[in-house]
Order: sequence, then C-alpha cells, then structure tokens
Amino acid sequence: MKELDFLFIYEHKVRELENLCLMKYELDRRGYKTEIVYIDDAENALAEKPIYHAKVVCTMACYDNYTLQWHTKNFVKFEKVIDLQWENIVYPKDEERDGAYKNYWGIGKDVVHVSWGKQNVQRLLNTAHLDEKKIKLTGHVGMDFLRAPLNRYYLSRQDLFKKYQIPIEKKVVLFASPYYGDCLTKEYIAGMCKAFGDDWIEYYQFMCESQKKVLQWFEKICKEHPEIMIIFRPHPGHPSLMADELEKRCDNFRIISTESVKQWILACDKVFTGNSSVVVEAFFAKKMCQLLFPLPTTSGFELKLISDSKKISSYEEFYQSILADKEEFPTPEKSIEDIYLVDWEKLNYVKFADMAEEVLRDDYYCLTKRQLWKYHEYTPKQSLVRIFAAIEPLYNLYLLLLNNTKLKWRPLEYQRRVREKTRKLDYEIEKQHTHELTSKEEIAEIISRIKYAIEN
Repeated sequence: MKELDFLFIYEHKVRELENLCLMKYELDRRGYKTEIVYIDDAENALAEKPIYHAKVVCTMACYDNYTLQWHTKNFVKFEKVIDLQWENIVYPKDEERDGAYKNYWGIGKDVVHVSWGKQNVQRLLNTAHLDEKKIKLTGHVGMDFLRAPLNRYYLSRQDLFKKYQIPIEKKVVLFASPYYGDCLTKEYIAGMCKAFGDDWIEYYQFMCESQKKVLQWFEKICKEHPEIMIIFRPHPGHPSLMADELEKRCDNFRIISTESVKQWILACDKVFTGNSSVVVEAFFAKKMCQLLFPLPTTSGFELKLISDSKKISSYEEFYQSILADKEEFPTPEKSIEDIYLVDWEKLNYVKFADMAEEVLRDDYYCLTKRQLWKYHEYTPKQSLVRIFAAIEPLYNLYLLLLNNTKLKWRPLEYQRRVREKTRKLDYEIEKQHTHELTSKEEIAEIISRIKYAIEN
C-alpha cells in the first residue's frame, strides 16, 4: 500500500481539480504526502484490497453510507474523512427539513464537514444535528483564484481566446448554465426525486423550459449582433441537446465545457447565469454578472442566496443588459456574506490547510472500527469475502488458483466470469467519463502555475 497523509477524491474535473491542486500545493509545502484521484477510476474500482493507506480521505461529498462507499470502494484504507462538500448550498425547501438528502445520514453524521459560510454552519447544527467540533468554517477555496495573487494563475484573455479560436475583437459574453441539461434519463430523474422530493421533476421541467427560452434569446442576439459571441458553459456533467443545435446554426454561439468557470469569468466581458452560485464567483472576481429568469422558479428551489436579487425576465431586459456599459450588481453583498465567508485578509486555502492539519493530528476525528465496517453495508456473503480477503496467505493462494486458467473448478470459473463482467463494466464507466480523468503530469502542471502565481 502507498502511504499518504491525505487522499483527495474528485467527481467533476472543471469544478474541483484546480481547488484540490491548491490544497495539495499547500499541504505538500508543509511536508505532507498527498495524492488526487478520480472517483470512477477503473483500476481503483477493480481493486479488491487497499492500494492506498491514507490517514485522511477528502471526499467530494459524504451525505450517507452510499456516498462514502462510492468514493472509497475497496481501494483505500483510512481512519478519518473530510467532506469537502462542493455542493455546499442547499435548496431552501431542504434547509430545515429533517429528512432532506443533504442533511446527512449514517457515516455522514460522523465525518468532518467543510462549510463555506455561517448560514450553512447553522443548518448543520440545527437541522442536521452534527457535532459542532466536526463542522469547519473555512470559506470556499475556489474563491481564492479570483483574487490576488492567485488570479495570475489563469490564462490571459489573449491566450485563452487564441486557444479556443475566439476572435479577440469580439464582445464575449459567458453564460454559465445552471440547467441540468435536457437529456436526463428516467433513472436519473427518479434518483433526483428520491433525493430531493417528487417536486424535483417540476423543477427539472422549469429548467428545460427556461433553457429553451434563454437559447431563443441567445439566437436572436447572435443573429442581430455578429460582433457579440456567446460562450455557453454547460452545468458540469450535463450536456444540452438544444444548445448543440443552436451551435450548428450560429457561428458566434460556442459551447465550451473545458476550463473552470472562474477562468471564463475573468476573461469574458460580461457574465450571465440563473439559479446558480456563479454570481458569487463573479462578485469575488469583481466582474458584472446578471441573472436570467425567463420563468418563475419552482417553489422551494430558488437559492436563498439570490432570493432578493434583481432578475432579468424578458428579452428586452436581456437585450439592454448585454449592450449596457454600466450596470448594478444584482445580488446584495449582505446576501453573499451570509452564505460565503468573506475574508480579505487570510486566503481560504490556508484556512483549509490549518484545519486539515488539526484533523490529521487529533484522534477525536478518528472513525471507529465499527463505523468503518458498517458504512459499506455489506451483505453476509460480502462480509465473509472481505474477512477472507483480509487474511493475506489465504487470499494470495486464492488469486494464484484464480489466475491458473488450467483449473476448471466450477467456483473458480464462476468467480472469473464475475470478475470479467465487473472489469468490463468499470472500464465502460471510465470510458464514458474520459474527459474527467486527470494525470500526474496535468496535476503537476496546474500546481506549477499555482506556485508561480503565489511565489513570484
């Protein structure tokens, strides 16, 4: 097993990788051993025994037993968990609902949780009933990239536009889509309804209809104003078929899902979004951002963050906004400060590293052997297999027999078929998400740019 102090596991590259590299940079600088891996890496998924021993695992989220099992599978042994909670903001209807998906169950009640702001701390205390000592107010590490010195990390406007063949003379408008695409499967929708309530399907319909109207606005402005280019950035992991069709009709409408949203916010002339926290990133970047709401939001789903924001609801308002030189920021600063820690003195990645060191050192944050066994929710048969796999000599003998294809014993033949089926399934999952994979070279390159921005 590879010995680590911290293992970071991510789901969406454009949402998380840069942030994790910043955390890794600081922890490595302090002398710790760290690594970053993708949640659906096929090699890790196929491992029957731990590849890593990490004292602390840092997950994308840890709502319940299933979430942690999805992250860790059988490839990592660990004692502590930090839930980075990249989906820190919940729907208002869930803020005080005890049964809400994001209010934590099972192992989710026992791990350490990162919070971006004071409002979420209160929710975790009063509604989720978590241990106060295991709630850590650090702010959002990603916001550090939008202020000095880390804003030097990103490509310049000229270099970014050259990379994507965007004419430098265009007025470039970013639309950070808040919509869950328009091609979700019935299974996915059923899963979301189970997590967030049956009325989530009404919210999904609201998103599809809103996206349809917004794309109509975009087509009209693109055809009337060829000097304007609109960059449509899909919600992470959610492509849009309607946007794909518009891209075919308009040369000055582009769909670009690569690069982080922060990179595009800094480079573009103006930013638009909808029911999304992107408005906060624009605030920290000191960039104008307006909110497009062609339809009223499904009750209970409009983010509290923007409940008192000014919204654009008609094409005429959108047209005036896109051509305006000066506008007022739509969201009051007080609303942002309630949900995001605003600290212009100390960067959030330093706060995170201080907290991570505390978790690493203090045995208070250790999970018990019972908790570490129970979260897997093994069946009796699976429990016997895991106990067997832990006995090194027996397990090695089993592998030796299994790999000897001359042996045609029926139980071995069955296990070979099971392993082959699992292998094919896991590699198929990885193949579908190739764009999410990273490499040591890519991580090293990101950290090199971070180091340059901070240290030079």
